[in-house]
Amino acid sequence: MTQLTTAERIALYGGGGLLLIGTLGIGLLEIVAGAPHPVSGEGQIVHETLVPLSVRSSIMLLGLLLWGVYAASSVAREPPADTSI
Repeated sequence: MTQLTTAERIALYGGGGLLLIGTLGIGLLEIVAGAPHPVSGEGQIVHETLVPLSVRSSIMLLGLLLWGVYAASSVAREPPADTSI
C-alpha cells in the first residue's frame, strides 16, 4: 500500500469532512436545536431551518468538488495501468 501525500490527505479527509458536516453535522443540529414545524391555516407544514439550504448544499458541493479535483489530478498524473477496458 502506498503512502498518501499531504495534498492527497487534505483532499480526501477535507472532502469527506465537508460532506459529513453538511449531512450528519447540520442534520443533527437541525434535529437537536431545530425550529418546530408549525402547520399553517391551510394545513401545510411550514419548514424553517437553522442553517439555510444554500449554505448546507454549498458545503457538501465543496466536499464533492475537492474529491473531483483530486480524482482528476490523480488520473492526469498517473493514468490507469490497465487500458484494456
